[in-house]
Amino acid sequence: MKNFEYKSIKVMFKSTGGIESCYILPDLKIAFDVGRCPVELVDIPSVFVSHGHLDHASGIAYYFSQRSLKNLGPGVMYVPHKILKPLKKITQLWQQIEEFDYKSNLTGLQPGDNVEISKDLNVVPISAIHRVNAHGYVVVKTVTKLKTEFLNLSGKEIAHRRQIENLFNIVKQPLFAYSGDSTIEIIKNNELMRKATVLFMECTYIDDKRDVERARKWGHTHLDEIIENADLFENEKVVLVHLSRRYSPYYIRSVLQKRFSAKLQEKFIYVE
Repeated sequence: MKNFEYKSIKVMFKSTGGIESCYILPDLKIAFDVGRCPVELVDIPSVFVSHGHLDHASGIAYYFSQRSLKNLGPGVMYVPHKILKPLKKITQLWQQIEEFDYKSNLTGLQPGDNVEISKDLNVVPISAIHRVNAHGYVVVKTVTKLKTEFLNLSGKEIAHRRQIENLFNIVKQPLFAYSGDSTIEIIKNNELMRKATVLFMECTYIDDKRDVERARKWGHTHLDEIIENADLFENEKVVLVHLSRRYSPYYIRSVLQKRFSAKLQEKFIYVE
């Protein structure tokens, strides 16, 4: 698996367009997409699936089966609500095939739902634009911040005055975002995506052999669109993922170095 780390955000992932997509945040014990269910995913109790294409979701039954074998409990697999029933049916059929009754917990989500991971951490599904019903996701942290007008107070004064007045603002801070498979509109239409500290952004095509029109036809984003809209990305880091398998790592690096300015290369990165 590839590894990415920035500030407090750690991600282990596999990402090749049409082959396998799985992104694990081990410190938060959550993951996005299943791929073919890499072994590192089995211990993660909460998994959010972007859509039902096999490179993103083929390992769902295997995930539940492996967790049963390890006596871990079923975990929770959050999926777009539209594909909840067929995925339940597939999981039940695999139990019949294996002749092994393992527990599964599939939960449907709609854009705008809010899944609580911990007291101060939530995952929000975002509507994506793809060939099939799809979601992106944003991990949002709730932070309590002292109001600007009280920043000069001492700790003792804060402790005294907070008993009689509200000195703090509750701030929703997007930490991590995952676009799933989508056209560029998922960025244009969603402030949470644009403001997340780290964004894992699909970029399936990067040259003229597969142009913007083709990318949009298949519900994907082209590098040209990312460059054209670079000023929209307020993220500190944007990791380009889901690149087509037709591109070698060397070719990807050379194209990104050629197309992005030195400043943008610090933000928009590719992890080998």
